[in-house]
Amino acid sequence: MASRWATKTRAPYLHWLNLVSHEYFHTWNVKRLRPVELGPFDYETENTTRGLWVAEGITEYYGGLMVRRAGLASDAEYLGTGKEPARDSLSDLIHTLQTTPGRLAHSVAEASLDAWIKLYRPDENSKNTSISYYVKGAAIAWLLDARIRRATADAKSLDDLMRLAFTRFSGERGFTEEEFEAAASEIAGTDLRQFFDHAIRSREELDYSEALDWFGLQFRGADENGKPERKSWLGVDTRVDGGRLVITRIPRGGPAENSGLMVDDEIIALDDFRVRPEKFEKHLENHAPGERVSVLVARRDKLERHELTLGEPWRKWRLEVSPQATVTQKKHLENWLSCEHKETSSGPGT
Repeated sequence: MASRWATKTRAPYLHWLNLVSHEYFHTWNVKRLRPVELGPFDYETENTTRGLWVAEGITEYYGGLMVRRAGLASDAEYLGTGKEPARDSLSDLIHTLQTTPGRLAHSVAEASLDAWIKLYRPDENSKNTSISYYVKGAAIAWLLDARIRRATADAKSLDDLMRLAFTRFSGERGFTEEEFEAAASEIAGTDLRQFFDHAIRSREELDYSEALDWFGLQFRGADENGKPERKSWLGVDTRVDGGRLVITRIPRGGPAENSGLMVDDEIIALDDFRVRPEKFEKHLENHAPGERVSVLVARRDKLERHELTLGEPWRKWRLEVSPQATVTQKKHLENWLSCEHKETSSGPGT
């Protein structure tokens, strides 16, 4: 099913490896270890569960991590510490989550339960109203991994939780939400109910500070030359359709949200200067964030003018190793990425 060009160059090859790794990990997680609601599977009706963040989110997390641990990707490729984070990197995953307004309108448990009516039936407003349990689930898996490692002084990790869950719950029955969370608390040696209430069941922002501190990482706040990134942003997503620049989404919280612009509007000009699709981003560079502009659009062949104030793009959530990382933090990072573990066992892990 993959393109014949999927392994020709480095970036598509890494994406292909991550896909293979993700699906292979499903041999254990979901095929044998699954939420109780998914077994035995009913192929005639929708099977709803709040546990898809475990089934798909944790699998998505391990998909990329296993490629790194197998030595098929570098630390930089997996973490996404380059100038442009690679697709499927941890930076790319976090950036996708943090630039999806729906993360504040939909918990990952709700996203899991609504999979059949939302994730698989998206529209132009989905980004504003919902979140992917693949994406947020993977981010939560990373935070949970860091939480367990910190609580046990690097003696235990998410690997141990998955082994324990596999030993106890794999087979016909599966696990309940409460059982999986109790197993996590058991491995961590501390009560993690507050962590799960916040990360899984609430619509609040995830807190990355603990994981960043444990691994000696930080989010980059400037460009490659050390200068803050200050580009202007119209607040729309677009596509080129037959030579026309057409609005496909208007993210909530962006400059265009209350300007009267609509999905399917064709952008014709900014401040009465013609905008050609291939030069749209370049054209925006002539304007500073905070500048008031006039946007001329065609809506069902009728020209309309809308005024708005340009903003700055949502920050790029790009990870990097902190220049102040200690020897201990660097060791934590090495242990995690290289999977230097104490024991071997059946099920997912090393």
